[in-house]
Amino acid sequence: MNTENHTKFLFSLGVVGVMIVLALGQLTGNIWFHKAKSMSDRGVLKTNAMERALNVQPSHSFYWFSVGREFNNLSIESGVNLIERRRLLEKAEKYLKRAISLEPTASLYHYHLGWVYVALSPYRPSVKVEAHNAFQRALLLNPTNTDFRWGVANYHLNQYALSLRRDTRTGLETDIDWTRRNFQRHFRAYLEMRPPREVSRVLDQCFAVTQEYDHLREVIPDQPTYHFRLAQFLNQKGMWSLAKKEFELAISQDGSNPDAYHTYGSALLSHEDYQEALEMWKKEQAISPENPRSYLVLSKTFWTLKRKDEAIAELERLVSIHPDRTSYRLTLATRLEGARRPEQALKVYQDALKKDPENHQIYVQIASYWTRQKDFSEAEVALSRAISLKPSVIGYRDQLARLYFQQKRYSRAIHEWEDVLREDPKFMGAINGIARSYEEMELWGQAVRYYRQALTLNPDDESVQQKIKAIEKRSEEGTGRS
Repeated sequence: MNTENHTKFLFSLGVVGVMIVLALGQLTGNIWFHKAKSMSDRGVLKTNAMERALNVQPSHSFYWFSVGREFNNLSIESGVNLIERRRLLEKAEKYLKRAISLEPTASLYHYHLGWVYVALSPYRPSVKVEAHNAFQRALLLNPTNTDFRWGVANYHLNQYALSLRRDTRTGLETDIDWTRRNFQRHFRAYLEMRPPREVSRVLDQCFAVTQEYDHLREVIPDQPTYHFRLAQFLNQKGMWSLAKKEFELAISQDGSNPDAYHTYGSALLSHEDYQEALEMWKKEQAISPENPRSYLVLSKTFWTLKRKDEAIAELERLVSIHPDRTSYRLTLATRLEGARRPEQALKVYQDALKKDPENHQIYVQIASYWTRQKDFSEAEVALSRAISLKPSVIGYRDQLARLYFQQKRYSRAIHEWEDVLREDPKFMGAINGIARSYEEMELWGQAVRYYRQALTLNPDDESVQQKIKAIEKRSEEGTGRS
C-alpha cells in the first residue's frame, strides 16, 4: 500500500471513528433521557438522569426543555419551601432559556417559560413583563394553538382579578384596563377557533374568577351565534334585562334564523312575557313554515292562556302540513276533547286509524276516549285490539284491568292483573289492583295477602298499612268472607 492510499485509509478510518463516537454519544444520551422519563417519581434522581443526557448531547434542545419543565414541576410539589421553590424555578428558567437559544422557533418552550416567569413573579415582580413577552412569542409562533390561547387568557384573567383586589394607587386603573383588555382579547381569539358551545365554558370561567357580569360582551366574537349564547348565559344567571338586549342584538344581526326566534321566545315565556313569546314563534313560523316546532309551542302556549280555539287551529294547520304524522293527529284529538268537542275528536282519531290501521297507540288513545265517554264496551274492543297488536306492553293489560275494575267486573280485572304479574311480579299497580278487587268482593284474606305483598315491596307505604289494619278489624267483626 503506497503512502497516498495509506493516508486515505487512515482518514476514512478516522471519519468512521468520529461517526461511531457521535452515534454512541447520541445513544448514551437517549438512554439516560428515556431512563429519566421512565421514572414515575419526580426528584433528584430524575433530574440527574436528564442532566447526564445533556452532558452527552448538549445541543439537543428538547432535553434542555424537558429538564427545565421537570424543575418547574418539582417546584409545585407539596412540602417545597419558598426558598427551595425559587431555586427550582430559577433552574427551570435557565434550562428553558437554553432550549430556546438552541431552537428559538419552538413555541412550546416559550409558553412554558412564560409560566415559569408567572411562578417567579412573587420573588421578582419585574418578570411579569417577561411572562407576557414569552406568552406573546409562543402565540406569534403558533397562533392557532387553542391550549396556548386558553392558558394565556386565563393568566390575564387572574391578573385582572388581582388588580381589582389591590389598594388604589397611581397607575392602577391603567393596569386594570390593560389586563381586562388582554383577557377579553385572548378569550375572543380562543372562541373564534372553537365551536360556539365553548362560549359557556369561557363565560363561566370569567364569572368564576371576577364575579362580574360587566364586560362579558367584549369576550365573545361579534356574531349572532355568540350573542345568543351570551344571552342564554345571562338569562341563566338571572340577568334578564341584559340577556334581553343580547337576544335582540343577535336577531338584529341575523333576522333569518328560525332558531334565534324560537330560543328568544322560550326565554320570554320563562319570564311570563306571553305576548312577545307568541310573536317570536310566529316569526319563526313565517321563516320556517314546515318546521313543526313553532306550531306545537304556539298551540301549547295558547292552551295555557285559555285561548283554546287558537291552540286547536295551530294543530290543525300542523296536521294539514304533515298529514302522515300520527302523533300530531293524536295531540289534536286530545285538545279537541279538552275543548269539549268530542265528536270532532273522534273523527280525528278515526282519520288517524285510516292512515295507520296497525298503530297500537291509536287504539289505546281511542280506548281512553271511549272510557271518558263511559262507553266501556267500545273501550274494551279498542284496548283488546291494542293488546293483540303489541302484547309485550304490559301497561295495556293494566289499563284493561282498570277498565274492568271501573265496571265492577272484579274477577275479569283480577285475571288481567294476574297476567301482568306473570310478566312482572313486582308491578305495584297490579298487586294493589288485585288487593282492591278482593277488598271490593269482601274476600278479606285474599285482600290482606296481596296488600302484604305490596308492603313487602314498599314497607314505608302507610296507606297500605292502614288498609291491612282496617281489613283485619272487619274480619274480627265477622263481616265479609275470608
